[in-house]
Amino acid sequence: MSTITGTSSNDAWTVAKAGTFTLNGLGGVDTLYLGTSLKSEYIVTTQSDGVHVDSVSGASAALHATLQNMEVLVYNNGRDYQGIGGQEVAYFNGSTSAMYNKSLASFNFSPLSNGYMAQPKDGSPLFTFTNIQRIQFNDQNLALDFANNGNATLVAQTLGAVFGASAINNPVYAGIGLKAADQDTNTNPSVKLQDLMQLALSAVFPNTKPTNAQVVDTLYTAVLGSHPTTAQAQQYINMLDSGAYTPASLGAMAAQFVNLTGVIHNGLPYIGYDV
Repeated sequence: MSTITGTSSNDAWTVAKAGTFTLNGLGGVDTLYLGTSLKSEYIVTTQSDGVHVDSVSGASAALHATLQNMEVLVYNNGRDYQGIGGQEVAYFNGSTSAMYNKSLASFNFSPLSNGYMAQPKDGSPLFTFTNIQRIQFNDQNLALDFANNGNATLVAQTLGAVFGASAINNPVYAGIGLKAADQDTNTNPSVKLQDLMQLALSAVFPNTKPTNAQVVDTLYTAVLGSHPTTAQAQQYINMLDSGAYTPASLGAMAAQFVNLTGVIHNGLPYIGYDV
C-alpha cells in the first residue's frame, strides 16, 4: 500500500488506475480526481484514520483510498464535486457569468482541470466554477476566460507586452481591455490580439505616431524590464522598417513572452465594465 503526501498549498491528484493507497493532502484545499467514474460507483465513509473511498462491489477494478486532510472529490470528468472531511462545495456550471455579493478579496482562487475553485477565507463552503468566464463581486469582477486564447488571455498579454507585468494587475486597465476585446467581433484570436495591441500603443502615444524605434523600446522594456541596447533594438526596428511587421503584429509577437502563470492561477481582476 503506497502513501502519498501533499504540501501546504492546494494540491490535486488524479487516479490513473485503481488500487489501495493513502493520500495525505496536508495543508491547503486538496482535490482528488476520479476521472470518468460516477459518484454512484463509490462509497465514501469517515473512519478514525481518515475518509475512506471504496469502489462499489462489481466495479471493474477495486479502489480503496484512505484520505487525510483532503477536501474535495471530483467525479465524471469534473461534472460532479463532493466535499469531504467536513468541507462543503457549491458547484456552478454552464453559465457565461455569475454574481456573488461578497468581495473578491475574501476568496482565494485556484484552477481546476476544467474550471476554478474559490476558497472563502472565512471558512465558508467552497465554490467551483465550470464553463463560467466572468464573476461579478461587489467590489471587483474577475475574468476567467483563458482557455483557447480567450479574451482574458489576450488582454493580459497586451497589458504585459505594452505596459509591463505590473499593469496586468491593474483592474482599470484590465476593464478597458476586456471591454474592447468583448466588443471586437473578430473571431480569430491572433487578429483580435493585434487589435488590442494597436489600442494599447495608441494609449501610450495618444497624440503622435511613434517612430519604429519608440515602438521597439516600448515593447522590449515592457516584456524584459530594461531598455534594449542599440544592437538589440535594431533587429526589431528592421522588421518594422521592412514592412514584415506592423507595430501591432510586433506587439503580438512580444506578447508570447509575457508570463501569464500568476494571472491564470488567480484570474484577471477588472473594474469599470460589467458583462
